Amino acid sequence: MDLQQLRTFVTIAQEGNLTRASVTLCLSQPAVSAQIKALEDELGVKLFYRESRGMTLTPAGKILSEEAKEALMAARNVVDRAQYLRDGISGEFRLGTIIEPVILRLGEFLSDLIALYPSLHVSLSQGISGDIIDRVLTGRIDAGYVIGPVEDTMISAIKIMPITFRIVAPVDWIDKILTADWKAIECLPWISTPEKCSFNRVAAHMFARHGVAPQTVIEADQEATLKKLVASGIGLTLMREDVALAAEAKGELVIWPTYAEVSHLYFVYSRAAKKTLVLQAVLSVVRKVWQLSPSHH
Repeated sequence: MDLQQLRTFVTIAQEGNLTRASVTLCLSQPAVSAQIKALEDELGVKLFYRESRGMTLTPAGKILSEEAKEALMAARNVVDRAQYLRDGISGEFRLGTIIEPVILRLGEFLSDLIALYPSLHVSLSQGISGDIIDRVLTGRIDAGYVIGPVEDTMISAIKIMPITFRIVAPVDWIDKILTADWKAIECLPWISTPEKCSFNRVAAHMFARHGVAPQTVIEADQEATLKKLVASGIGLTLMREDVALAAEAKGELVIWPTYAEVSHLYFVYSRAAKKTLVLQAVLSVVRKVWQLSPSHH
């Protein structure tokens, strides 16, 4: 057994598909398949059910996948500790981001981090909240920002700040929007976002609480696209309040005045990585930038 086999095992478990796992690992499908077969032979247990829709963990696979994640993190801790003994806090930290950098205070965060730990290299990647969580779980990034609560027990999350959302509509619909109730909102076409997008989850929880289910007519994954679709008269959507207010001031859309939905921005990371030196250094800077106490969660 080697670390690459464990890494392959964990990646397939997360992706649920050999093709996607091979892309993530930058390996051919035969190589990925051979590594899993070799690992199963060595362990003497079947790790996956092979199905037409993909690969799912067996009961033994579910247990061992968590052990494999712990083993990979322990191996990384050895490397981090050696680097720290040699150079102080150093190495690479991979951070997943969402929405605009100014909302995340990325400029202040990166400036403070570089000033305190000049040997630490930070790489940024953009995504939507669901993708950020997937990347943290598979080890493709070390931490990231998401909107909305995180229910996965393998993820730790620090609540950063509230994010307010508003329902917005085309300008031409102003007369029926100003006096609309939830039943009226339900009857109007809805512009949705992908399932893994935080906006989707926030909207779903909001609708469930109010007992409505608007019909989705189109789906988009970028705030700029959502704004253009609303402005063109396609339908309603959920939008961050700061974006909605700016767009309304420009005459691009109107805000339904009856309701505002409040969620939160979180900084998330793997629970297994909590004790790594690099993550501890990063968390100290996150708390400083956002003026959070060490015990804040």
